[in-house]
Amino acid sequence: MGPIELTNGERASWDQISFPPHTPRSNHDAVRSSLEPAYELARSLIDRKAIPEVRWRYFVDPDLNIGQHKSRKQIFEKDGARGEAILRHPHFHKYLCYFVLGPNLPASTVASFSECVRDCEPVTSGDHEPFCQLARREVRAHGLEHKQAAEECFKLALELGLDSDMARAVRDAVMTMRSDRRSLT
Repeated sequence: MGPIELTNGERASWDQISFPPHTPRSNHDAVRSSLEPAYELARSLIDRKAIPEVRWRYFVDPDLNIGQHKSRKQIFEKDGARGEAILRHPHFHKYLCYFVLGPNLPASTVASFSECVRDCEPVTSGDHEPFCQLARREVRAHGLEHKQAAEECFKLALELGLDSDMARAVRDAVMTMRSDRRSLT
């Protein structure tokens, strides 16, 4: 799927946003100055229905928030941010980044997953193992942090049309990987 096209005004807002990761307190002013441009960008994307359905569903569907009983949106609401206030919340930045760019994975990983989907078409429930193996191989090859990579692989699997159970199997395969760190003693 890849990045979505931004209008000139959206691009101007995007260029003013300081996205995570932030180090505590070091970018406090940058984050604060990002709140209004982030709100303006999010509002524009929502108004023109530019956010891909699968990316929006990741934010609003409780079934896609593994280990929780609430959607990501509902968690904002539980914490007191409702409606437009969610779009102005600094923790919303990471979802806005995902809405625009898609899964945060190397292009080669995205290409490999796309190829695996093509090779398995039509993808059935019995095809989960090639995707799990591919995810683990890509995480190792690129030295990705397991927890973050697991969630990004989950997003990618959803974006490529895999059902939520298969996407979860891919995520879980990465989450359960053992660290390749070896003792120096």
